[in-house]
Amino acid sequence: MYGKIIPGLVLEGKPAEYPVVNEREIRGAAGIMFAIALSAFVYVLMTRDITPIFFIVVIFWFDFFLKTVFQPRYSIFGWLARPLVKRQHPEYVGAIQKRFAWGIGLVLASTMIVLVFGFGVRGAVPLAICATCIFFMWLESVFGICVGCQVYTHLIKRGVLPEPDIKPACPGGVCSIPQKNK
Repeated sequence: MYGKIIPGLVLEGKPAEYPVVNEREIRGAAGIMFAIALSAFVYVLMTRDITPIFFIVVIFWFDFFLKTVFQPRYSIFGWLARPLVKRQHPEYVGAIQKRFAWGIGLVLASTMIVLVFGFGVRGAVPLAICATCIFFMWLESVFGICVGCQVYTHLIKRGVLPEPDIKPACPGGVCSIPQKNK
């Protein structure tokens, strides 16, 4: 099982009998990743030295891999964020859409690894991928907007992904999956 089931948890007025993750911890981790990525991005733009990108892309890839394939509790940046939010009340959201969002991060980081390490691509394409990731992390950490969660819901509404039996709570309700009329 991905995420954790918390007995008796009620979200959006309904029993949450599905796996959840702590949104506050996720936003904290995204904020740490955003600060690191933005600092490296600015450094690269100012100095044209891309060395930091090699390290950061691999670390980010590994973090997305741990969160997507295993559990968010194994996230490197989650470990750093956890103590920062431990005194706050947890804000639980469905794990499935967060996993999908981290999968997008894993694909973007994998693309960077293939392009930069495999093919030696430099310039606009890797910078655009980095800028996209930075923008997504900024939206998540500052506004609580999970672009990947919204993509997940959009793909379900369009019939690209199968509709889950259980409709998990989404951060702020912005990407909640509507109940079908029967």
